[in-house]
Amino acid sequence: MSKLLEACLDNLWSQRLTFGLMGLELKPDRQTLRSPVTFIVMVLATSFELCTVCAFIVQHRSDIVLCSEALMHGIQMVSSLLKMTIFVYKCRKLVSLIASIQTPFLRANIDAAELRVWQVQNRRAQIFSAIYLLMCAGTSISFLVMPVASTALIYYNTGQFVPVSSFRVALPYDVTQPLIYFLDCCLMVPVLTFFCCSTTGVDTLYGWYVFGLTAHYRRLELLLQNARMQLSAGRELEHRLDQLFRQHARLLQLVARFEAGFRDIACVEVLLICVLYCSVICQYIMPHTNQNIAFLGFFSLVVSSQLCIYGFGAEQVRHEGQQFAYQLYQLLPWHELLPHQRRLLLLPLQRAQKETKLGAYFFVLGRPLLVWIFRTAGSFTTLLNTLRAQN
Repeated sequence: MSKLLEACLDNLWSQRLTFGLMGLELKPDRQTLRSPVTFIVMVLATSFELCTVCAFIVQHRSDIVLCSEALMHGIQMVSSLLKMTIFVYKCRKLVSLIASIQTPFLRANIDAAELRVWQVQNRRAQIFSAIYLLMCAGTSISFLVMPVASTALIYYNTGQFVPVSSFRVALPYDVTQPLIYFLDCCLMVPVLTFFCCSTTGVDTLYGWYVFGLTAHYRRLELLLQNARMQLSAGRELEHRLDQLFRQHARLLQLVARFEAGFRDIACVEVLLICVLYCSVICQYIMPHTNQNIAFLGFFSLVVSSQLCIYGFGAEQVRHEGQQFAYQLYQLLPWHELLPHQRRLLLLPLQRAQKETKLGAYFFVLGRPLLVWIFRTAGSFTTLLNTLRAQN
């Protein structure tokens, strides 16, 4: 059982699983788009369902309740399509960044304390990825299984075939026929798989980068403590500090590459999640019939987790940068340094104290952005509720 658990918590296992189901590969020495047919089929199926959602919104544009529910599904599909398009375009850079983060912890002569830091952070990242994967899988499964179960139950009790669906769509075919309904459910399988895998893969990969950068910052703190405890000659001190600041400069380059790699994805996430969160809230406060409660519960957890991943993930990187700057100022033996050594340390110290920010073009990721998203979603909800009351 312990070996099975270790295999399930292997490095990047959930990301490799979800991207693999979409036909992608996260290895730098291989082609990223391993199975183009699988990926294209999922994209085309999702695009078709998105068109049917848009047609439904146009047909029922006077009904705020139905439009808000259809909008919830449509925005999530737009988010998945855009995020995967950006990821495929930037996959080479993101995969190389994975190797750059792992490299310092794969050395044969790595210190035991540094290896322990990496193992702890990596384990946390994989546990979080497993929980998030279960939430996304629960969303997809409940979306498909609950309506099919309701349809089967109605047929068992009444002997009449009354199809039930969680999707508000305007389909070009008649799903009241059992065979057509079955084929439509089969069509939903690649759509729901694409939602589950794209959401889990991209979002948990962002989280893995955050935990990886956290391990790098804490590794630098260990190096700083070792340099402070093992001081001897001035020439050795300069050598240790020179290595420390070189590695800190490389870490800042990794942070910059991480920001550049996820800037577009984070921008899409922030722009769409306000309306998406508003649509989710509307399902709770507006009267509705035939609501899939299981799906709505899982989907609410997924949307809330997305906010936490991008908001608190950026806060974590910023906090670790501030903590290292604080440790650098506190632990350096300033009273033992020569005047020219103190002057040489001013620029590295200033660079360490510069606040680390992860941006998304018009936004700076963090807790203030989360507050803005909640306020904007609340404003949209109030507007829709007012329009519904007037109608």
